[in-house]
Formats: sequence, structure tokens, C-alpha cells
Amino acid sequence: MKRQTGRQDPKNHRETRELVKSAFSLARSLRIKSLVVQADEISDMRLVEQLRDDERVIWVVRDRKQMPIADPSKDVVLPMPDVFLNRLHQFHLALFLATLNRHLKPQEKVLGLSGVAGSQRLDTLFIAKPSRDFPWLQHHKGERAVTRHLAKLLEIALRFAREGREGLSIGTTFVLGDRTTLMPYLRQLMLNPLQGHVQATRSIHNPEVLETLRELSAIDGAFIVSRRGVVDSAGTYLDAPIGHGRLSSGLGARHAAALAITTVTDAIAVVISASSGTVTVYDGGETVLELERVPTGL
Repeated sequence: MKRQTGRQDPKNHRETRELVKSAFSLARSLRIKSLVVQADEISDMRLVEQLRDDERVIWVVRDRKQMPIADPSKDVVLPMPDVFLNRLHQFHLALFLATLNRHLKPQEKVLGLSGVAGSQRLDTLFIAKPSRDFPWLQHHKGERAVTRHLAKLLEIALRFAREGREGLSIGTTFVLGDRTTLMPYLRQLMLNPLQGHVQATRSIHNPEVLETLRELSAIDGAFIVSRRGVVDSAGTYLDAPIGHGRLSSGLGARHAAALAITTVTDAIAVVISASSGTVTVYDGGETVLELERVPTGL
């Protein structure tokens, strides 16, 4: 169970041990049975194994290599996009994805342990309930396939926000929904560059499509992604009334259009801000999730 990630400062090890010890004590006093732990920042997992009782651990990992877990029937390994987010947003993303993937119930209280990416120490403890922190999850009844596609779009968006394109930031929108329902609110700004290509090459789960999407992100307009996870079009203009949706102050036309399309259809929109690198998810005219990129990881 010991996972070596380089030499660790003894002080960091002590701090992490005391935090993990306090976390399990607090979890038992509050009758919390699930912990979300940022595995990359704990160099010796025996800390958890020595202190746990019957608690379930959701291991959040950026390194996608298979890692050993003590109890495969209870524990979960949750892969995360390899991006720098602050502690709160790292935990929010983990909580969001864990609930979308049915590892947590919306009404379940959970305790989280996080730290600065690359620090090899845990320094922050969170107590959360998915339905309280993300009210949208209470009424989200999406199929598992749709949930899987949304998680993949988040990964792509966060990667684009981090890496950009040819030294420039990327700003674009992904709309996940049924094209028949969306059609009245779509207008192609140019000939669709994806038309005629077989579906397998346009799947968001196909690693080879990533660079194609990155290049096409330079085109004005949105990507339309079917509920099968296939990118149907790029350079698509969204033309829906804002309706009852409320947009946060300071956001521009790209966010307004994404929010609007979710007020008149059952689509979900994922937006990358070119100016800040923030990734925002909209559904039902609501801001579902907002993740701010922090280049330093602080």
C-alpha cells in the first residue's frame, strides 16, 4: 500500500498524519462514512489504513496509473484532470464527479482532505453534502452515458484552459444535448468542418479528436455534442432567448448564449473563458459548477 512519490519533509509527514487522524475522529463523531482524499498529496497511504475503521475512501488521483486500494469492494479511485485548481475547487470538482458517477449520494455527508498540487502534504479539511453545495444534483436524473460525457467534457475544457492553443488562451463552448431539440436555436456560422467524418473519429472519448477540437476552438461559435458523446458540429451559433436564466455579472456573450440554450432545452453547456481560464457548467438556466484555474496551484 505504500506509494512512493519522492522524498517528503518529515514536518509535512507529521502534519499530514495529524490531519488524517483528526479527519477520521471527526468523521466518526459526525457519523460520516465516506471520505474524499487527494491521493497525490499523501506519500504513504498506510496513514489511512492505520487509522480507518469501516469508512469508505474515494481516492482522487491525477496520475491515472492503477493504484492499489485496501478494499476494492468499498474504495473508489476517481481520476481527475491534471490541472491546477485551488484547494476548494479541487474538492468541488472531485465532489461533483463522484456524485455524477454515483460514488456518492446527493444527500450523503462527506469529509474531504486536500492540499496544494505537488506539495506532498494534506493541509485542508472540508465537510460537504453534494445536494447542499450543488443543488442541481438533487434533480439531475441524467443517464449514466450523459453523465460520462459531461465528465469527459469537463476534462477536455480544463485541459484546454490550462494548455491553450499555440501560446494563446482558448475560449469556447461545448453544448451536450439532443440536436433535434437544439436545432431551432442553432445556426451554422460556416460550413461544418466535422460533417462527413465517421462518428468514431468524432467521439469525445477518442484521444485523437482532442487536437482537432483544439484547432477548431479558434473558430467563433460552439461545439455541439450529441448525447452519444459525438461532436456533431463546430462553429455553431447559439441563438436562444435568455429567458429566466441569470448570468453572473462581468460575463460576456459566450456565457450568455450558453446559459440561454440551457433555459429552452435540456442541454448542458460547458464554457471556457478566454480571459480567465475559468470553466463554467450551465444547466436549466443555472450555474451548476464554476472552476477557476490557478497556474501556481495555490
